[in-house]
Amino acid sequence: MAGRPGSSSAEAAGAVGPTDEARVGSLEPRVEVLINRINEVQQVSGEKVRLKEILSKKQETLRVLRLHCQDKENEAQRKQTMLQECKERISALDSQIEQEKNKQRQLRLDFEEKLEDLMGQYKDLWEFHKPERLAQEIGTLDSSKEQLLKEEKLVEAKLEDVRHRLHSQFGAEGHTISEGLFLRSPEAAAVV
Repeated sequence: MAGRPGSSSAEAAGAVGPTDEARVGSLEPRVEVLINRINEVQQVSGEKVRLKEILSKKQETLRVLRLHCQDKENEAQRKQTMLQECKERISALDSQIEQEKNKQRQLRLDFEEKLEDLMGQYKDLWEFHKPERLAQEIGTLDSSKEQLLKEEKLVEAKLEDVRHRLHSQFGAEGHTISEGLFLRSPEAAAVV
């Protein structure tokens, strides 16, 4: 296009030769190619600007997503730490519960053992204080008492006999001597 105005002015002057026309004719396709190339470069340049804008937006989106991802990772780590702490507390509480169960079990066993002992003692006391048992014990004690009274009378009779013998042998002084001799005698030792 730019070549044509120049060629039309040359034609007007009348000095245009056949070689000049051939030259102008061969330049026209080149100019069109250059114009097409310029248009392509402008299109590519526009595309480049558009792609840079898209890249910038994508990079910003990527940065935001990375920050969001980092926040999520931090939150997940915090939750993991809390979960671990909760598991440790649960484990400690389970251990305390087990210890308390064992303690309660031992207390129950001790209580049952003491209860059995008390029931055995109560049974023994009940057996001992039953009216039939008490009557039997009273009978045994009465029998023992009668036996002891008989033995006491027998001992007193022997003692009186010994006193009479001593008194008849030693006279009036014999009373104090007979007491001393009797206290050292086998009969006194048997009585004591």
